[in-house]
Amino acid sequence: MRDTTTFDQSTERMHDTGHMAMDTGHRTMEQVEGLPANVYYGGVIGSIALSALLFVLGKRNLAIFVGLWPPTLLNLALFTKLLRPSRELDSMHPM
Repeated sequence: MRDTTTFDQSTERMHDTGHMAMDTGHRTMEQVEGLPANVYYGGVIGSIALSALLFVLGKRNLAIFVGLWPPTLLNLALFTKLLRPSRELDSMHPM
């Protein structure tokens, strides 16, 4: 027969770990949502410039790696805009 207390403790630990992961995810999303869109656009321009510089310097593989960042940054900007469109609108049209 199985020891139910060990099973219950294991289940409770997994539940607590899940809550800690959710809390970390919420805090991360709050920080990401607080960034203005210009930060993402600056990152896009900067990574394109860095990629071009690395390519010119002969570091082709690294240049290709850095060149993959702009679409990811643009997707993050769109994602945050979809999450909180009202924040940007409120800053543009103060009441």
